[in-house]
Amino acid sequence: MDAQTGAGAEGENEGDTAEARALREAVTAVYAVLPAEFVAARTTWVKRLRGEGMRGVAAEVAALRRPTAAAGVVNAVVRAQDPVVERLREVGARLRQAQSAMDSATLGTLRGDRDELLTAWVDAGRGVSARPMTAAVEAEVRDTAVAALADASATEVVLSGSLTRALGYSGFGEVDVADAVARTSTGVVLTRIEGGAGDGGASGDAGRAAADAGGDAGGDDEEAGRDRAAQRAAAKAAERAAQKTLRRAETAHRDAERAVAEADVELDRARSAAQAAARDLEQSVTARAEAEDQLRAAREVLEAT
Repeated sequence: MDAQTGAGAEGENEGDTAEARALREAVTAVYAVLPAEFVAARTTWVKRLRGEGMRGVAAEVAALRRPTAAAGVVNAVVRAQDPVVERLREVGARLRQAQSAMDSATLGTLRGDRDELLTAWVDAGRGVSARPMTAAVEAEVRDTAVAALADASATEVVLSGSLTRALGYSGFGEVDVADAVARTSTGVVLTRIEGGAGDGGASGDAGRAAADAGGDAGGDDEEAGRDRAAQRAAAKAAERAAQKTLRRAETAHRDAERAVAEADVELDRARSAAQAAARDLEQSVTARAEAEDQLRAAREVLEAT
């Protein structure tokens, strides 16, 4: 893994030791393979690390969870550094900023960006998937992007490149990211993508949102500020000329935007409900595989300690 990325926080707290570098390298390798090949790759790394005398690191690697089919697709998209990855970060920050400010006009403008992004995200998943995605997997890939757009912590997890399960968002509250990403024993998210969410995480996302809200300092912003002031003055003059009509139009516009935003949430929920049966089947297969995987992992941990 890149020394400046996901383990950046780890490097600060624990030092960029040979063990830390070995752990990052192992995580990069095992999460780069297909989920079906994960156990074999992990076992190879556990044996290699034991042979190099890094039994503690071997135990950490042995405890890594195999990604589900959908998580494997998301990891592949992130690791391929598809342009949609950075787009996910940008649109998510802007959506969360507008939501926090209750800026319905901006939310309405961003709705089209959100829909285009989700379509591009699923398309990117199809492009990197080793086999055609089932309807259930495709839905989970999309739902994971929806969750990342809604929650900065979910963005960090998704962009780590070491996701272990799909994420979901109910339309309110925080996204549950428990056991959804590879972490060290101290809880540090392990990631490999340069400039990814692992380096700075949610605080970096919040910083980007603040930058979007306030802009960068400097002469360019001062000039842009003057331009915006002139535009606002012109807009106010136009508003006064047709104030009554404009107010009625704005009220109707806000009502329509709220209705569409609520419909978007309901649409996501309806889609999830319609695909529940297919997901149950997919998850039952995954649960059995994970149980077998965890049994192997437990045995490898015992051997490594």
